[in-house]
Amino acid sequence: MSTVSRGAIRACLRSARPLFASHRVPVGAKRLMVEMVTAAARPPRGTRFERDTVAGVPVVRVRPAHTTGGTLIYLHGGGYALGSAKGYRGLVAHLAAAAGTTAVIPDYSRSPESRYPIALEEMVAVYSRLLDDGLDADTTIVAGDSAGGGLTLALATALRDRGLPAPAALGLICPWADLAIDADRSRPVLRDPLILPSMTAEWAPRYAGQHDPRSPGISPVYGDMTGLPPIVMHTAGDDPISVDAEKIEAAVAAAAGVLHHRRFDDLWHDFHLQVSLLAEAREAVTDLGAALRRHMQTIHPDTAKVAST
Repeated sequence: MSTVSRGAIRACLRSARPLFASHRVPVGAKRLMVEMVTAAARPPRGTRFERDTVAGVPVVRVRPAHTTGGTLIYLHGGGYALGSAKGYRGLVAHLAAAAGTTAVIPDYSRSPESRYPIALEEMVAVYSRLLDDGLDADTTIVAGDSAGGGLTLALATALRDRGLPAPAALGLICPWADLAIDADRSRPVLRDPLILPSMTAEWAPRYAGQHDPRSPGISPVYGDMTGLPPIVMHTAGDDPISVDAEKIEAAVAAAAGVLHHRRFDDLWHDFHLQVSLLAEAREAVTDLGAALRRHMQTIHPDTAKVAST
């Protein structure tokens, strides 16, 4: 894989910021721009991809060259408005390979065409259908980045409340889990080269619609996290969305839950997407996959034995 300096990637992201921040650029154009950014993550050799539909939702199935069992369900980021299963398949292929699993990436409905709770209900339906089709929850991980990280937490809470089997662990990359501070326009400005609080302030109300942005289904930091699976979370020091992680930590602690949080100083929101270019991103994705795999091994000793051979 190629290696590009932090400075060069920062410069590229910063050059794209005016377009992402502009109210004059339509959402369709921004979606194409995100496709270009996420496509920089090239999948490992030997990875196979298949298009499918689960519970009426288009998905991409990811099959790394070598697996040890289990399934990763990955919910992509993009402010609930951008991003796609196709664009994220490179990052997910690396994460699935690191975890030793296959993966499913749902193309959930995006705003502004679809608002809360449509994406959440689609993900409950996808998870339920996969269970009906033979998915073993104890060897399943649900993970996501940015908005997908918030959706991962919301999904885990919905599964608990509806009495459905919980996955073995949750993986969160720079989770966007407090849309209320964006609706209030009170998110702090940090050193991220791309993400500005004005962007999240624009996306949050588009997703929430007429619903209270403090609803736990929209902003999981305001919900009860009792009984959720173990959480492995990565955040970046320059990311303004990283303040949500502190609230997740507090909510998990109040619920006596399990949370492993690794913070990467001097890096930006979703830097994991540069897994094919940035050494720190490759190390982070490998670390996250291994940490999530360990939770499956704790539940299933046989899986641990296979993974260690």
